[in-house]
Amino acid sequence: MSRLIYNCIISFLLTLPLFAQNGNTAAVFLNSEIESLKKDVGLKNASWGLYVVETETGNVVCAHNADVVLEPASVMKIVSTGAALSLLGVSYCFETRLEYSGMVDSMGILQGNLFITGGGDPTLGSGRFDKSVSSDTVFNMFYQALQQNKIRHINGYVVGDASFFEENPAAGSWLWEDIGNYYASGVYGLNINENSYRLYFDAGTTVGSRAELTRMNPVMDELTFINNVTTAGAGTGDNVIIFGQPYTHIRMLEGTVPLGKSNFDVDGALPDPPYFVAQQFLSYLNNQGITAGKYSTTVREMRWKNLSDTMARTIIARYYSPPLNDIVIQTNMKSVNLFAEALLKACGVKKKNEGSEKAGIEAVKAFWSAKNVNLTGFVMEDACGLSRKNKISTRQLTEMLRVLTKEKAYKDFRRSLPVAGQSGGMASMLKNTVAEKNLIAKTGNMDQIKSYAGYVTNSAGKELAFALIFNNYSCTNAVLKQKAEKLLLLISQTR
Repeated sequence: MSRLIYNCIISFLLTLPLFAQNGNTAAVFLNSEIESLKKDVGLKNASWGLYVVETETGNVVCAHNADVVLEPASVMKIVSTGAALSLLGVSYCFETRLEYSGMVDSMGILQGNLFITGGGDPTLGSGRFDKSVSSDTVFNMFYQALQQNKIRHINGYVVGDASFFEENPAAGSWLWEDIGNYYASGVYGLNINENSYRLYFDAGTTVGSRAELTRMNPVMDELTFINNVTTAGAGTGDNVIIFGQPYTHIRMLEGTVPLGKSNFDVDGALPDPPYFVAQQFLSYLNNQGITAGKYSTTVREMRWKNLSDTMARTIIARYYSPPLNDIVIQTNMKSVNLFAEALLKACGVKKKNEGSEKAGIEAVKAFWSAKNVNLTGFVMEDACGLSRKNKISTRQLTEMLRVLTKEKAYKDFRRSLPVAGQSGGMASMLKNTVAEKNLIAKTGNMDQIKSYAGYVTNSAGKELAFALIFNNYSCTNAVLKQKAEKLLLLISQTR
């Protein structure tokens, strides 16, 4: 071996982390892969960061741009759900009450208003749990309470009270093109069916021809649709965007559906979930023989019409959501934005006595700061990661993951993360490798963003926490996924 080659090898080895000099072949390959990605054409204009530590000792396994703050997309849910489990407790349940104002006379007539008072429960009517959360189950429970209180007629209004949370359901920095679609439905003090509805389209017979809006479920007569949706090529998928603000009843439909499809479904955000709950409950009561002298409304609408009811209320039924640890599983496993936002605002109520995005963010940031996570450069605009203004470094995210291993709720948090090769956003990754069923991670995907953060037990039996975030890459999502998969596998093989 020539002296020149020998010196080059020694120089290269000295640039490697200590673990790579101790015979850890996977670590050498990992470091080599990081160096290769620094020169990758598809990442030439990208920003990306990686940080991996041993959870027990905090020893750094590898790092690249660990302190550069990046847009995280849905891995932001780790920040919010991890804090919520500790701040609220794993057994925390959202409460929804049936109440009335006024009095019930001897004829069984309620001389007052009937209120469904929300406590921010995002799961009511959701199909992700058992039938105990279905609207029919809850409505029947409330109907039985009316029966027990001998109420046969309501002389006033059936009212949806969503005042537990702020009226604005969406984060202020969410994109206009997102609001109106199901994934940006936002959370209210009173929610139902994950605040979504479904539209059905029949594609046209040729590319560029009009796609017909054929029906909706549930039917909302008050909604008006301006349909500009057209037909695109076969296999192009759902490219429909629904434009429309909360509390308004006009929806602009833009984009395309694929050629050859009929009954092609697209989900939108309910314009006023508290009103919809009151409307649906009144309809349910009418079918059961209980009538109302007036119509369904909301506390918000009554205030605007100077009809506010300030009388004391009598609580006649309480409904409780599934416990928080079950909600967090769905939040992270299925990346449910609505659930994450509800948890954030609930944290605001618990710590700041205010069910707002602002109060929730203050509570969550205070939690992480108290755990000695350095939040310099960290920006939190929402709980779910939909905002493009969110910023976090891979070091911060990894340190949060490490903090959670010391929390009482750690096992519950771990259960919420998708498993490599098995579930959630990791179901298609790392199959038939040592990382399958071992590596668990929350994933994030948005335009020009791909992220992963979680845990893996390496070849030496040590638990590692890691975060990997890519922003503004020029290669395809499929190619970037392969690059990420290679890094994650090498991390899992280190010693």
